[in-house]
Amino acid sequence: MSKIAFIGSGSMARAIISGLVRTGTPGEDILVVNPNNLKSCGEVHELYGTVTAPAEGIAEAQTVVVAVKPQSFPAAYPAYAPYVKPGTLVVSIMAGIPTTAVEAAFPDTHVVRVMPNIALAVGAGAAGVAPGKTACDLDVKRTIDLFAPGGVAVEVSEAQIDDVAALSGSGAAYIYYLVENLRDAAIEAGIAPETATMLARQTLIGAARQLEHENVPPEELRARITSKKGTTEAAINALDEHGFPAAVRACYNANKRRSRELAEEK
Repeated sequence: MSKIAFIGSGSMARAIISGLVRTGTPGEDILVVNPNNLKSCGEVHELYGTVTAPAEGIAEAQTVVVAVKPQSFPAAYPAYAPYVKPGTLVVSIMAGIPTTAVEAAFPDTHVVRVMPNIALAVGAGAAGVAPGKTACDLDVKRTIDLFAPGGVAVEVSEAQIDDVAALSGSGAAYIYYLVENLRDAAIEAGIAPETATMLARQTLIGAARQLEHENVPPEELRARITSKKGTTEAAINALDEHGFPAAVRACYNANKRRSRELAEEK
């Protein structure tokens, strides 16, 4: 069985590892390298049976997933580069770091950039997979196979990766923020916090499942429950009056801007 090494042991690395282990990859084939945080590596081992490895352990891996913070990459990669063998598939999940920078850091490797999201941890994630100049179709397939156990993985161009970050990469946070504010509005109206939390959460779950199972545009589902001059129409009108569509586009574009800033800060 080929080995996969993760440089970093944060929440996104754990989400990917969770999907792999859940779908049959043995924990002993997953190396976790994070010399500066052995406690975190130990936690991942306890959860998934992975192997905590030193930097030189990367040499055993056919695939290396770079999961460090983007701002840390310039200072971090020299400690690992000597152990990444030529021909290795290097998968970067770092926001704002272009494949050219990763290719320069790990010469003679096959670099693919991925923008995943945290729902990989529960098998419902979404990942955009963008090949770099050194990657071939087989590398893309291997990368999609790596992320597909956690949900959905699709190929995109690197020019589109910042849009993937703004859409699905961070999108769950926007949805959680909506649920948070629905809950708080209900609490302010007098509903018990536990009840408001349960109803807000289940509303999100139900809406997501219906989108998945019926596979129709969201506007069609919205129209079904928006009766003419009814309560839902009044609520949607209030969202429009308060600039909801513009706010959503503003958050999307702010995310893209920050991705580009991270690239410039590297």
